Amino acid sequence: MASRRQQAERAIDAAAAATPAVAADASDSEALVVFQLAGAAFALRLAEVAEIIRPPALTYMPLVHPSLRGLSNLRGAVLPVVSLSALLDLPDAGTTALTRVIVMRGDAAVGFVVDHVERLMTTAAGALERDEAAAGPNDAARTDGLIKGGEGDSAIRLLNPQRLLSGRFARLGAAAGRTASLAATATGMANAAPAQILVSLLSFHLDQQEYALPLEHVREIIRLPAHVVAVPRPEDAVLGVMTLRDCLLPLVSLRSLLGLAEDSAGALRRKVLVVPLGAGMVGVVVDATREILRVAPDLIERAPALLTRGEGDAEISSICRLDGGRRLIALLSPDRLFRSEVVGRILAEHGSTGDQDLQEEATTMADEQFIIFRLANQDYGVPIAAVGEIARPPKHITRLPNAPAFVDGVINLRGAVVPVVDLRRRFEVSASANTGTQRILILSIGGGVAGFLVDGVSEILSVDADAVQPAPELSPAQMRLISRVVNLEAKGRMIPLVDPTQLLDQVEADVLSQFNRSDLTKPVTAP
Repeated sequence: MASRRQQAERAIDAAAAATPAVAADASDSEALVVFQLAGAAFALRLAEVAEIIRPPALTYMPLVHPSLRGLSNLRGAVLPVVSLSALLDLPDAGTTALTRVIVMRGDAAVGFVVDHVERLMTTAAGALERDEAAAGPNDAARTDGLIKGGEGDSAIRLLNPQRLLSGRFARLGAAAGRTASLAATATGMANAAPAQILVSLLSFHLDQQEYALPLEHVREIIRLPAHVVAVPRPEDAVLGVMTLRDCLLPLVSLRSLLGLAEDSAGALRRKVLVVPLGAGMVGVVVDATREILRVAPDLIERAPALLTRGEGDAEISSICRLDGGRRLIALLSPDRLFRSEVVGRILAEHGSTGDQDLQEEATTMADEQFIIFRLANQDYGVPIAAVGEIARPPKHITRLPNAPAFVDGVINLRGAVVPVVDLRRRFEVSASANTGTQRILILSIGGGVAGFLVDGVSEILSVDADAVQPAPELSPAQMRLISRVVNLEAKGRMIPLVDPTQLLDQVEADVLSQFNRSDLTKPVTAP
């Protein structure tokens, strides 16, 4: 026999299923969805309700009204989900088995979280009375009236969604054509590169040694999945195949290609560099990625002849010297690395001739690339063209007296003074403990350079243009900083995209520009 809770859940789901089919019976009556909040009865007009769903997975959005619980993916559309209890200043009952989200119709789509849905009802248009004694400050202004119940029944307040949201959210829904203009902004940033041509490198670790590949040879970076499909492999370098956007990606071990012993201890941290090769793609497995560097060409020297003779070492084409020669990075040559017979056979068996879809993937690959970073367990993205470098925080950040509150201090980045901003404070999220994964994103803004401290950088993500959607317009601050999201419906993942040009407003940009004047570009001595 079903429990009372199960019966209630079935009744709620039955009401939700009936929602699209129910309409007002006549012009002098209207249908309502009745629900509970903090023990009180409320209603919304059924004509304004699109559907009723269970609470979805949510993505946090900073710099908005606290009633917003987050953004969700509703069949490919970005849906803001708002707590009605918070809007009405009522106690929050938390999420239970009866909690539902009422999705409203219209261009300004929004989902309202309610404690539980009771029923559908039809009421005469003249049954509404003025709600003089509504609870909560200004609550009467947010309702369209009161429906008195029978003897022993509580009254039902009919809510007005537009007045509820007014003053709390800028506008739910996005303006047409905004994505194109934002893409043009990102392109403009890429074209506004410094006059000096720098070499972009992706550095990574193999057997506690730092190596690098030219960044233009890396299409994206992903985590090595827990499950890799094994294939018949006469060579140790072949690890198997994995699925990347519904296509098969052959995986090779860079350790094996370089003649290094495999190490299973660090398997959980391994990353896959997706590298285009001919008409196909290959996934190169490394121990861990470190950072993205943009270095002057004169810091790169041809590798000594001794390093270009033996097995494995023959793939090292040059050496990058950083930190006055204290940090040496071995640069691998993709042409040398992937001309081996091993890789040729891999592509012949699993790529160029074995999987036509993979070839098509190479030509229809993502239109945009983003650096994905984390703040307080939430992923964010920034266009890769805007990132000049990804650096590890130094042991000391020089504090400056009378500096703006948003500036943590300054660091010496190869002789230049770079102000550092803690992005957690900018996004109004709680600080997290330093676990050693923190990084500084070096961005060029308004002609100057600024560093933004984040909790970690996880990957380079390539996405198709149709996966980048306008973010709901929730607040002026949010719209300036986060106006797009990556919506990966198949993976159940949504990533807010930060507009680098808007990370600092004009006043802050003017202050930061003072840190980039020529008379301040001398080294800073840490205390």
